Amino acid sequence: MMDVTNNSRNLLLVEDEPLVASLLGEFLEGAGFRVLVAHNAIEATKLASKFDPDIAVLDINLGQGASGVELAYILDKTYPGIALILLTKHPDLRTAGFNETDVPAGCGFIRKDLISDRDSVVEAIEKVVANKSKVRQDIDPGRPLSKLTSSQVDVLRLVSQGYTNSVIAVQRNTTVRAVESMLTAVYTNLNIDVEGELNPRVEAVRQFISAAGTPKR
Repeated sequence: MMDVTNNSRNLLLVEDEPLVASLLGEFLEGAGFRVLVAHNAIEATKLASKFDPDIAVLDINLGQGASGVELAYILDKTYPGIALILLTKHPDLRTAGFNETDVPAGCGFIRKDLISDRDSVVEAIEKVVANKSKVRQDIDPGRPLSKLTSSQVDVLRLVSQGYTNSVIAVQRNTTVRAVESMLTAVYTNLNIDVEGELNPRVEAVRQFISAAGTPKR
């Protein structure tokens, strides 16, 4: 473990999965941070008012109530200068239904599938705290679905939620033909042969779910 001296810094960890919260909290305390754990946004705001956090590590999906992104904005406004890091199973912020402009400026992003590397997590937090560079593991060129544009990811996410092209067109304020064209581009970028043995729409959904899990409606 790298040598860090963070004893004077308070870290608020907001994670709705108890096992992940326990494991992550334990090794962050081992790295020298003073850690308090909350499991939802309401609990987090109450703890923060007593804890005055310097750093917040927030799961994007917090079940019922505000999301981690919404909580990030609340904390950013209430505690100016707080270092914010989003934590999620999603390999790409876009697959969670968010874009670059949906998160506070300077907010970091750490994928849950990479948190087993403790030194890397601590190093990522240090970079966000020092404001030396953005930590954005959701824009790693090697991530799943990296070849898709934000619009293509959004359409594929809606398809994976079970919506028809006509419903997607209404939700995106566009035409069914535009949605069809977008899906054709998705198939091309995911190397799906539309004339092959697999149903291209089903295969595209399979790849999305494999990368990001089943999206909530």
